[in-house]
Amino acid sequence: MTWRNKPIHKFYAFALAAVFAVALAGCGGGGGKTADPDPTPQEDCVAGGGRWNANDTCTSAADLLKEKQAAQRTAISNAITTAQTAVAGLTDDASDTAINSADSAVAAAKKAIADAADIPAEEKAAFNTAVSTIEGSLTTKKASIADARDDADKAMKAAMTKMGKAMHAALGPPAADNTTVLDNATVSLSSTGLTVDAAEGAGALTTNPESVTLKAGDSAGSLSGWKGMDYALTTGTGASKITNEARVFTNKSAAKTQEFTKKYTDLTAGYLTTITASLVGGSTFTHSGTQNHAHNATGEAAFEVRGTYDGAPGQFKCTGTCTSTNDGKGSPSALGGTWSFKPDVGAMVSVPDAHYLYFGWWVRNDKDGAPTAASAFTGRFGTDPGDSTDSLDPAGDGTGITGSATYTGNAAGIFAMSNPLDGTGDGGDFTADATLEATFGSGATAGMTGTIDNFRLNGGSGDPGWSVKLNRATWGSSGAITAPTSDPTVWSINGNEADASGTWSGQMYDEKPGTTNGGDGSNIPTTVTGTFSSEFSTIGRMVGAFGADKQ
Repeated sequence: MTWRNKPIHKFYAFALAAVFAVALAGCGGGGGKTADPDPTPQEDCVAGGGRWNANDTCTSAADLLKEKQAAQRTAISNAITTAQTAVAGLTDDASDTAINSADSAVAAAKKAIADAADIPAEEKAAFNTAVSTIEGSLTTKKASIADARDDADKAMKAAMTKMGKAMHAALGPPAADNTTVLDNATVSLSSTGLTVDAAEGAGALTTNPESVTLKAGDSAGSLSGWKGMDYALTTGTGASKITNEARVFTNKSAAKTQEFTKKYTDLTAGYLTTITASLVGGSTFTHSGTQNHAHNATGEAAFEVRGTYDGAPGQFKCTGTCTSTNDGKGSPSALGGTWSFKPDVGAMVSVPDAHYLYFGWWVRNDKDGAPTAASAFTGRFGTDPGDSTDSLDPAGDGTGITGSATYTGNAAGIFAMSNPLDGTGDGGDFTADATLEATFGSGATAGMTGTIDNFRLNGGSGDPGWSVKLNRATWGSSGAITAPTSDPTVWSINGNEADASGTWSGQMYDEKPGTTNGGDGSNIPTTVTGTFSSEFSTIGRMVGAFGADKQ
């Protein structure tokens, strides 16, 4: 047994020692430390200044530096390209916005280089040299733009001076009674256009020109509800070319609807037999050239087709040789044969306002576009004054009315500034605000005064600081406002008054007389129109017209 006991004894001794070692380690007593585990690949990567990626790969510190440098080079290159493009796009007529954009682009390129902390210094120096070249080009272009603007400014001032001198002559010289500029043309508005009959001696005119009828063109906007329309007509060619232009403001109301049979009362057996081609509508008539409308070949006694007349639907009938000619403008320009129209039951038509007031200005230009005469005017579109059926009557004599009233509205006209001392000038059209104060009855304070101010020149929004005072005018018959006999108007510029000059007058209307048909129950006039002219020393002249409504 001995030879067997020795090995067994040694085995148990070793096992017991192992158990005690484990026990001691678990109880915190003795036993020593286990070795630290080896670092992971991620830890090794980060510890070396690298970046551990989502795909379990490592980008080394050296590769990271290359990435940063590449991104910074791209940012610099993009910024330089943007700056080059912005500067290259600058022309002599470049706007301030474009110039500012180029400045910003160059500044952004410089900043991109400065922010590139990982780019070698010698490489950044090369980039800065490229930006300096772009900046030099920008400086050169700015100088060229400044020169072009200076030239354009000089040319504009020269043109303004030329226009001011020409318009100054077109507006004068006024006669001793200061009325010539307002009386140098008779202007009237009708359904066919604006007729202007200028007189010999108007402005620079040395002969009496033929009367011309200007045609309506584009809308000219609105002034306090008065709707504007431009009119023009060019006659002659070459040296004899003349262009007349005008702007008219009306208080024309919107069209109303009415039954066809109330507007057209002369129907025969239900048919309207007097047909105006321009009022005809429908697909049958929307063709080019002349179209034949045959009916005899089919045994019909008449050609019949659906369409519209003055916008109302119904049936057309034609006998004889029936044709319609259209020049491509919608309605026929001519009809052949005997035409009639039967409206549908209850058909309605649009009825435009046929009675309204207007005011405006007129200018006659020579072949070069230089003004040779100008004037301002007011008028009444519709039936004769005194026809109470149109609810647009001249007001009664202001001396027979009691009370007072304020009228506000707008003015429009022509101005000229020409200063031979400093060689400056300007000319063109203006709009302004108009305020008038009426004191009815008789006595020292009776009459009307007014102010034209808040001028806007040539469609601009800036106020030149002008104001024209309309001194007290007296009451005439039938709503007339009679021009003052002395000191009619006073033109001020930035508070500096010129000597009294010019003239002004007006006409009052009562658009709502009595208490019927929308009347306001008052005998105080509702509307006033008028014309005025004024001078500022020897350098300024203006002529204008106004329309204002009771407040």
